[in-house]
Parts: sequence; C-alpha cells; structure tokens
Amino acid sequence: MVDLHTHTTYSDGTFSPRRLVELAAQVGLSAVAITDHDSIDGVAEAAAAGSELGVEVVAGVEINLFHDQLTVDLLGYFPGEPLGAAQPGAELHAPEPRGGELRTALIELRQARDERNAQILERLAELGYPVAPEELAAIAGSGAVGRPHIGEAMRRRGYVDSITEAFERFLARGAPAWVDRRRLSLREAVRLVARADGLAVIAHPCIIRTDAAGLARLVGEARRCGVDGLECFYPEHDEQTVARCLVLAATNGLVPTGGSDFHGETKPDVRLGQANGGRPVPDAVLAGLKARWAERHAARASGTPQPEC
Repeated sequence: MVDLHTHTTYSDGTFSPRRLVELAAQVGLSAVAITDHDSIDGVAEAAAAGSELGVEVVAGVEINLFHDQLTVDLLGYFPGEPLGAAQPGAELHAPEPRGGELRTALIELRQARDERNAQILERLAELGYPVAPEELAAIAGSGAVGRPHIGEAMRRRGYVDSITEAFERFLARGAPAWVDRRRLSLREAVRLVARADGLAVIAHPCIIRTDAAGLARLVGEARRCGVDGLECFYPEHDEQTVARCLVLAATNGLVPTGGSDFHGETKPDVRLGQANGGRPVPDAVLAGLKARWAERHAARASGTPQPEC
C-alpha cells in the first residue's frame, strides 16, 4: 500500500515527519509522500526515518493556486530529486539545491500565510475571541502556523468544542474571521515545480468548486500547462467520482494518483493509506508517477521543449 498525500507538523499536520513514517510502517505502507503545504522542509527527517523503517519516502509539496476564478491545490512530486532517484525501485531522498527557486517561492508563501494569520487574529479579537500569537507557536512547535492551529487555540480557550466547530463558525471561507491569502497562478505553480525537476498533479478534484464541464476544462488547461497527474483516489471521492476522474486522466494523458490527505488529529476520520471508501491507494500509482518522472527528466535533459501555458 502507498499514500501519496500526507501532512506533518511542517504545515498543518499533527505528527512529526518521523512519527508519520512510523505510523506508515505500522499500517503496512510501502511508501508515503510528504506533501506539506508550502514546505519541503520535513522531507529529510521523514527520509531518514524511512531508511530505518523500510518505508520509501517520496518528496512532495502542496501549493494552493488560483485559476479561472477557481481555487485549486497542486501537488508537486520529486522536487529537486537527483537524476535517477525516481526510477522504479530507487530510494528517494530530500530535495537537492536545484529546487532553490521553488524553495524561495515557498518561503514567500509561508510569509504571506503568517500575515494572513495575524489578520485572522485581529478579526477574532474584534469578535471578542482573542488568541495570542504565542499560543499558536506553542501548538505548532517547529511547524508553520495555519488555521487548524488557530482552531486548536480557540478550543483550548473554551471558545469552541472542536477545531471543526472553529472552522464552521469562524475560520471557513465566508465565516466572520475568514481572510483570503495570496495564491500562485496555475502557470506559476507548474513552472516552479517543473524547474525543480518535479511533477505537478492536480489534487482532490472533487472539492474544486465547479461543475463537470468546468472540471474537464480545468484539467485540459492544466495538461497544456504541463501538469502530469490527477489525484483520482481520495477519501471524499465516491466510486462514481473515481471513475470520472480516471476517465479524465486517461483522456488527457495524465497519471492517476491518490492519497489520504492525512493530517492526524485535526482530521480524525481520515486514515493513513486509505482513500475512497476506506480502500487502499493502488500501488501502481507510484510506479506510474515514477515512470512519468523518468520520461520528463529524460526530455528535460535532452533539451526537448516542455509544455508551458
């Protein structure tokens, strides 16, 4: 079993990279991708644990973007991987310096998130629910602070009974303390991943706020921009959605991928390694992703022009 979509304390997950890999080993995963929001900093720790525990660790990242009036999440796999690292059967390691441009952009995105967090705290204080920045730092530890940490601080103060309630009443889009944040364009995000020698995958298409025609248009435009995959296997995808996504992937020549979007205690119903209906993510998705990476890397190495919108 594999899981190509997980989060650690380096973004908004509740488990450290090492602890997440330990859990992956316990549930029998052969491979796990670390795809923290706007960060690849947890990959090295996870890779070290994976070497000890016999779990293959895939370097990854998740980037939020804006395209055609839609908010979309993009998963980047193998950013900065050395030549041959993503070949089937090879062990993956932490990103190399060639991902410097991506790293710089991710730092800027995290800074923008920090500014957004400050604005959210201002709104909460105005609403009569003050939370101190120090409380968030204590909860997040070494990781980046996000809305789940604000929700946990509110729970600890007794303002709400759960993080879910905090989101529903205050932090979700359209709620009183909601503040939007900076997002990259589809072109910018795909270009950054490509220049780090990575692969770009559209994440959880079922939660993109559009209809079937809009999703088909988005996927087609993403393919023309150089996106290589579509996350078909996902906990919120029912069987009909999975089937529709697989057709979209095949029609556009994209690699189908999958993952749990595991965050730990902030999403207690999400199980590591489980996708739609509690089913495991097919092992073949990682092999397909590695094969596509090898194709892309060979084309880039030979100077073959790559898609770019």
